[in-house]
Amino acid sequence: MITSLQNFFLKHNKWLFGGLLIVIIVTFVLTIGPQSFFGSGTGGQRQSLNYYGYDLTSESDQRSMSFTAEISAILHPELRLRREQLMDYAYMRVAGLGMANQLGIPQPSKEELAAYVETLLIFADPATGEFSAESYNRMMDSLQSSARYNREAIGTVLREDYRIAEVRKALGGPDYSLPHEVRQDYLDQQTTYEIAIARLDFDSFEPEIDSTDEALLQFFNENPARYEVEETLLVDALLFRASAYLEEVADPVEGVLEAFFATNSARYQPAPVEGEEAVEVTLADVRDQALADWKLSEARGVAARKGEAFSLKLWQDSVVLDSEAYGSMVEEFSVEVRELPPYSRTSSPSVQDIPADLLNSMWIFASNPNRYFSDIGQIADGAVVLVKRGLTEARMPEFEEVRDLVARDFAASEKRRLFSEKGSELYTEISARLGSEPFSGIAESLGLTVESMEPFSGSQPPRELLASTLWDQARFLEEDRVTRMVINGNQGSFACVTSKEVPQVDASDEEFIAFVAQRTNVLGGAMGWARLREITDNSLNQLIGPRESE
Repeated sequence: MITSLQNFFLKHNKWLFGGLLIVIIVTFVLTIGPQSFFGSGTGGQRQSLNYYGYDLTSESDQRSMSFTAEISAILHPELRLRREQLMDYAYMRVAGLGMANQLGIPQPSKEELAAYVETLLIFADPATGEFSAESYNRMMDSLQSSARYNREAIGTVLREDYRIAEVRKALGGPDYSLPHEVRQDYLDQQTTYEIAIARLDFDSFEPEIDSTDEALLQFFNENPARYEVEETLLVDALLFRASAYLEEVADPVEGVLEAFFATNSARYQPAPVEGEEAVEVTLADVRDQALADWKLSEARGVAARKGEAFSLKLWQDSVVLDSEAYGSMVEEFSVEVRELPPYSRTSSPSVQDIPADLLNSMWIFASNPNRYFSDIGQIADGAVVLVKRGLTEARMPEFEEVRDLVARDFAASEKRRLFSEKGSELYTEISARLGSEPFSGIAESLGLTVESMEPFSGSQPPRELLASTLWDQARFLEEDRVTRMVINGNQGSFACVTSKEVPQVDASDEEFIAFVAQRTNVLGGAMGWARLREITDNSLNQLIGPRESE
């Protein structure tokens, strides 16, 4: 619920600066604290743990804290809270409300609450960043459409969040940023860029690769871990199939078969045909099939018990693998023996009917001479026990044995290296020609594909730039400068700043004044979060003791 609502409503642009600061700082604050204050403890039972009016030993109080934190997280998507962080956030909210009581922060008036609601990003218009009554109503309707939330609970959380925000302001303190830092932040947001992207395709890049025996042998010797043959297990599967024990299942009394049919009647009803009246199938109509199904169901239980008895007998009688006693047991229990393909620790086989976790568990007994069989596992038609046949040790193959594989790896590695070298060569040539020639003409003459982006501000860089490190490089370049090649997936990309307009800063300008106020508010709020995190940790540590290091 939280994720879908956040993804749907979190589409703000002009508030990106504030949102990013909150995401970076608050997420850090939440993650540096303990993930759970009850993840490990002394195991002792406590009468009660009074935490700002909540009893942490009470399931009801825990649910209440979690529920209000859940609503608050929905109303603050900019916090980007993950599900596993929700309880920590609940502890912080309770501590914040406790601090509000200690500081004497009252409940908000209607006017104060309305003003606070209008500051929440969740209710802002995506286009303008300003409060939108339409966004507010849409969000409230969406929340209340769920049976989990109601207007009263949402209103309670909003009033609590108002008081917690006031606590964060009090804890945040003044902004100590230097004037040039504020000015530079403003310029970074307001600067307008025009950027062109040139791309070099990796797949179509076909360099000459010198794959001599000497080069391949050197690559083989420098990368031994790639070619080491892992130790492998040789395992047999002992299958206890239900079909092998059908004769041990006696016919049921009538009441049992009737109960089985009543429970599973849907499987015997024919598919409805459009335009025809549905026909109700009775037990009498499918008695033979129902009886066969019931016996097979019972035989599965017999198979599971046979598997348990077989495994227990191996253990109690210390039966030696492949001994006469072992062979007699396999015959006595009607076991189907299947030889499985050898497998290593990193590449368990995908074997029909055999659970993967059972295959992996055999490594526990790999070097144990006293245990060669697994626990019993369940399969679709019965049970299975795995038996260790042998263990081949890891070894280093001779070069000739893996020459073809080395050749493929060497060619792929060399192509990547030469692709990177080609990028460096292109960067040098493009940089030398920029200024006297347009970037697009240079790039196309060098066989690159070029795309020019629409002008954008530093506060709203295109996603394509943010998806790699291109923007981190391009944002600091002057006009007619190009980034080094950034490899992303199967492409190498260059970003050239074809135009860069840096605005003049007027400290008396209303937009600059509003930016400074917003920046101060965001930084103060983030500092308030950090200090509230501290208070939360200290309070819980005093209550239950410090959390053991993991």
